[in-house]
Amino acid sequence: MYPILFEIFGRQIGTFGLSAILGVTAAWFLVRFLMDEKDKDIPNIFLICICGGMIGAFLLRPITRIPAIITNWEYLRQMPVSAVLSLIFGELVFYGGLIGGVLAMLLYCRGFKIPILPIADLFAPALALAHGFGRIGCFLGGCCYGVSVNREHPLAVIFPVESAAAPSGVPLLAIQLIEAICLFVIATILAIVYKKAIDRQKKMAENGYTQPRFGLVVCLYGLLYSIVRFILEFYRGDQARGVYGVLSTSQYISIALFIVSTTLLIHILTRKQRPNEIE
Repeated sequence: MYPILFEIFGRQIGTFGLSAILGVTAAWFLVRFLMDEKDKDIPNIFLICICGGMIGAFLLRPITRIPAIITNWEYLRQMPVSAVLSLIFGELVFYGGLIGGVLAMLLYCRGFKIPILPIADLFAPALALAHGFGRIGCFLGGCCYGVSVNREHPLAVIFPVESAAAPSGVPLLAIQLIEAICLFVIATILAIVYKKAIDRQKKMAENGYTQPRFGLVVCLYGLLYSIVRFILEFYRGDQARGVYGVLSTSQYISIALFIVSTTLLIHILTRKQRPNEIE
């Protein structure tokens, strides 16, 4: 709705960028609320994940566009370079950011021999929270828009000409706000589950069980978000995100995320816990 918020010294400040900053800030406060104050590695891992996430979010769209680039090469070579670059690198993709952030976390934790699953559990609620703010930024900027609906629809929104990508003057489903609400609900559920899991682990430690079951929270995130995203993708109207057959790129990734989360969850739940065993 308002892609450009204001200008400072002639430089435009966009609502999406501001929403992203607010999301990262809120995510950090949530991490600080949930984390153990003794863990000094968390700030470094948090920053590493942000850097990896930005790289991944920037690169996923060009990767998914490779088949289209090869097929339409003769047409693209006649276009101005700026137009081709805009077409290929036109937007950030959340799943790319998720993959990039996870890879960055894996590399860092592996390199410094830090257990991965406890960090993933801690970051899962914050990830959902930050993503929710990001979707609000999408709504304000006019990207990632929904399918066309009737003007009388209670969730219809009409974007102005200044919107980043949404067609102006057409009533569209406010799918960005729907996903933002879903993400805030997921973040709340995950934070509650995480706190209860930590309390349970402390009680188990008191009874001599020193090998808690980490990974439950991040698995729950993967299951919940993959289901939500798979369903909401049917109501997205921006075809530029990539559609192959009857499903979009994000739906294929959602299926993979669901399978990985389910497999990891089964492994965690079926692993026997023994007293006095250190992981």
